[in-house]
Amino acid sequence: MLVAGCTSNGTTTIPATATVTQAGSAPSTAAQTETLTLTGSTTVLPIAQAVADAYMQAHPQANIQVSGGGSGVGIQAIINQKVDIGMSSADVSAAQKAQDSSMNIITIAHDGIAIIVNPANTIQSISLAQVQQIYSGNITSWSSLSGAGIANSNNQIVLVGRDSSSGTRTYFDSSVMKGVNDSMSMHEDNSNGAVLQEVAQTPNAIGYISIGYLTSDVKALPIQLANGTTIAPTVATVKDKTYPIHRDLYMITNGQPTGLAKDYLDYLLSPDGQKIVVAQGYVALNS
Repeated sequence: MLVAGCTSNGTTTIPATATVTQAGSAPSTAAQTETLTLTGSTTVLPIAQAVADAYMQAHPQANIQVSGGGSGVGIQAIINQKVDIGMSSADVSAAQKAQDSSMNIITIAHDGIAIIVNPANTIQSISLAQVQQIYSGNITSWSSLSGAGIANSNNQIVLVGRDSSSGTRTYFDSSVMKGVNDSMSMHEDNSNGAVLQEVAQTPNAIGYISIGYLTSDVKALPIQLANGTTIAPTVATVKDKTYPIHRDLYMITNGQPTGLAKDYLDYLLSPDGQKIVVAQGYVALNS
């Protein structure tokens, strides 16, 4: 079987409390080797890989293969019936649903999109209106923003975003850009990890990534609201929905899942599977 989704930052963490039992949340499958392949969103990928690792520890006959490529790749793979499970960090559009009437969309976790800059930048917070102005190319210098700047630089903003197949890009364009076109000068990276790396290595850069990818290599900016308060991108603020750039994460099948795909998804949605979601830095469904 196959599964489609996002690419990963290359690390997975399985909490010691997350166990799989034969009679518990992850039912055992037949003794013969079975293969399940996932592809798609790089945001969902760390969750998918960590759950696969935990499942295979308890079920040696299962061969679960996870790859990235972006949400668009995962959704299209399901439409073309090339995989068992597709991964997406963006809502499936009406046009995509129309291409596959049997598409089954499963919410597996919650996430937030963090606006990140290099730690050398003195900026402390940013509004969504300012983010839109930056990514549209109307603001091109950090000197135009109060409290922002990079010592010993020209302060010209380096825009870093995602490629067109990214679910994170789709959600960002919808919720932040709101129909305003991205600047042609934006660097289009193919994964959350690539955006993180470029911003970490480029003092004048700004980017956006899933909160599951945040590290101390970048500065995640709190969002300034119209009333002047600021909300940082954290698990807690995504959970209570006070952080304004929050979304659901999905896995998609052709019709109701069966066999290994069903067992895998049942485990992911179980309490033990949702502990793995939390360990990866995302927000569990019923937390």
